[in-house]
Amino acid sequence: MAIYNAAWAIPLLPLLGALLSFGVETQRRAAQMCVVFSGLSFVVAAILLVVRATHASGSPFVSLVTFFSMLPPEGTIFASQFQAQVGIQVDALSVSFAAAVAFATLLVQAYALTAMRGEAGFRRFFWASSLLGVGTTGFVLSPNLFDSLIMSVAATASLYLLVSLGWQRADHALRAMRVMVVLTAGDIALMLGVLFSWIKFGAFSALLPAPSGQTIADPFSFNVISQAVVSTTHGSVAGAGPRALAVMGIVFVVAALVRSAQFPFHVWLSDAAASAIPVLALAAATVAPLGLFLLARVYPVLAHAPRVLPVLALVGAVSAMLTAAIGVTQRNIRPIAVCAVVSELGLGLATLGMGGYSPGLFIAFTSVFTSTMLILAIGNLIRVYRTDDIAEMGGAWPKLRATGTALGAWALLAAGLGLSSYFALSAAFGGVDPAGGVFSARERSVVTVVVVIAATLGALLAVRLVVTVAGGAVVRRRGFQHDRVADPEPGLRRPLWFGVVGAVVAVLVGIPGLQFVFYGNHHQSIGINGVAALVALLTLACGSGIAAFLYAPARRATAGAGMAPQAVRVFEEGLYVDWLTQSAMQPLLVVAARVSSFDEEVTATLAASVGESVDLAAGGLGRLEKTLPTRYLAGGLIVIAVVTLLSVLAATGHLWVHIA
Repeated sequence: MAIYNAAWAIPLLPLLGALLSFGVETQRRAAQMCVVFSGLSFVVAAILLVVRATHASGSPFVSLVTFFSMLPPEGTIFASQFQAQVGIQVDALSVSFAAAVAFATLLVQAYALTAMRGEAGFRRFFWASSLLGVGTTGFVLSPNLFDSLIMSVAATASLYLLVSLGWQRADHALRAMRVMVVLTAGDIALMLGVLFSWIKFGAFSALLPAPSGQTIADPFSFNVISQAVVSTTHGSVAGAGPRALAVMGIVFVVAALVRSAQFPFHVWLSDAAASAIPVLALAAATVAPLGLFLLARVYPVLAHAPRVLPVLALVGAVSAMLTAAIGVTQRNIRPIAVCAVVSELGLGLATLGMGGYSPGLFIAFTSVFTSTMLILAIGNLIRVYRTDDIAEMGGAWPKLRATGTALGAWALLAAGLGLSSYFALSAAFGGVDPAGGVFSARERSVVTVVVVIAATLGALLAVRLVVTVAGGAVVRRRGFQHDRVADPEPGLRRPLWFGVVGAVVAVLVGIPGLQFVFYGNHHQSIGINGVAALVALLTLACGSGIAAFLYAPARRATAGAGMAPQAVRVFEEGLYVDWLTQSAMQPLLVVAARVSSFDEEVTATLAASVGESVDLAAGGLGRLEKTLPTRYLAGGLIVIAVVTLLSVLAATGHLWVHIA
């Protein structure tokens, strides 16, 4: 359909807004320019989502532009012709996530118009967040792995620009560097997966017929990779077998774990939390879910790679459990929000690993809305209470109706009503192997137990946050006017209401038994698993009951008194992941300091010497230019250079005229 060409506008409109913002004189006008173009991007994505929803059975629409082409040496490894292409792919999966990501970007930018007013880096935030929107929407619309890699790198660079808004402070600069290092490691893993898939499947793709409008089959295309995987399982691809699929699957899983901030890679999201609240919201809602989206695109590789899916399920479940346990022990509201986001995405990974393709994607899809709603709500809490410590808050429900409503809605969804725990348990109970059959009873049992613990801790974390912040009375402390606690200005409340509506609608479309989920080529009815629903309700009740018992206003003074102090301290320190990463960063900092010293003492000196030499040479040539013999000498040198170039071209067969 011709209307699908409009999908190009989804990533290009934020880019245009960022470029035009540089030509606006005032900072606020520049910010409004970025918000307007982000809004237009969301409108286009929403229209395409409606069109695709009414034509779910149609073939994916692909539009490509050749990035570059080359002729590598022919052989059994490389294809005879190579073309790297970028473009868009419009299907149910891409437009669903494009609309969600564009919606989250618009809400965060609208929130930041008021939240970041008067702060340093106000203008930079908006053009950098628009560039981040280009990278994230471009990633979900990517038709192949090569384009996905480019957009992933662009998103990493844009996020670094956002996290480093406070670069004047040494601690903020160090955290921004750590974010860049961790995410770059994930991009390197993705690059290795791209190269490995090309090496193994490049020759196979050259044998396939070229799609309509293309000269060759794109070796990086998700469709071509899917065909290559199936042919590999039948032994029809030379040089590729189960071991190659396993290596490829592991590399893609590592890239996804880093991008989705799973334990212990959640450190990059924790470092982003030290920046402004809108930056954290963009990182959690639009960047972290891309890890699950990547796995969805390469799911055929994971499904046919030996033992990769069960390992993915276990890693995701353990990550969800550990991060939820860490979040329960925290008092700082920012790490609590980070742990809640990572735990939900971990359940999505566990669902994908247990064969729940559509349920796993549903969890990733809803996390975009719930993460946005949560982090904008805690931004209001921090702004009103002037602290990050939840023990110094309290009484938010009667004082902050809009913020309290948003926080309560998030808690209900995160505790179990958002269906994340239900879908994870349903997939674990079923254990359907996409390649055929079911996973072993031991694998399903282990994953189920870990998911149950993770779901219970997740409910405990969510209800504890709401009970502590919204219940009781406002905590009095020196220098804080507790009687003036009230909802912030309308510019900070309106995005919350839109976030609540978006999150509720996103969850409603995934209710089991309905046919609104269509991540495949047709509408899918996710069945109802009564046992999973019962266990999910039990985890919700158990976690909520423990939170109400331990953290009720009357028991806050004694909460945690019976726990083992040493065990609690370990989780309060985040299992010492932050300390380990800081220790690992020290060699990099030493190397960076040496490189900087070498640059100042050697490179800069050489550059200055070369510059002075060029100035002297230019002066000498200027004097020689006045003499006639010098002109003849220069002309002769030019003629010799041209003749030499033509001779080399003729000898190598690249000259367009061949002399017999």
